[in-house]
Amino acid sequence: MTNAEVDSPPVLDSEVSGTIISLRELFEAVRRAEIHRVRGRLGNLSPDQEDVVESLTRGIIEKVLQAPVAMLLKAASANQSASIVETVCRIFNLT
Repeated sequence: MTNAEVDSPPVLDSEVSGTIISLRELFEAVRRAEIHRVRGRLGNLSPDQEDVVESLTRGIIEKVLQAPVAMLLKAASANQSASIVETVCRIFNLT
């Protein structure tokens, strides 16, 4: 095995990468919608406060997505992605 093979990430099939992208897009849409929904209750925020809200909510999304993304990546590396992709799509209502 060469250094390039060790250093390069595994090649994901389009189904797994598409599912990960769809999950991230779904969660990002929910994040933005929730910020918009509570915007009135937050009042006028300074730019620093805006940055904190953005950072906090993005961090939450990343934490929540860690397990499903890790599961998809592990399944892809074991050539077992089809059933996991189907399960994730069903759970999160991805089309």
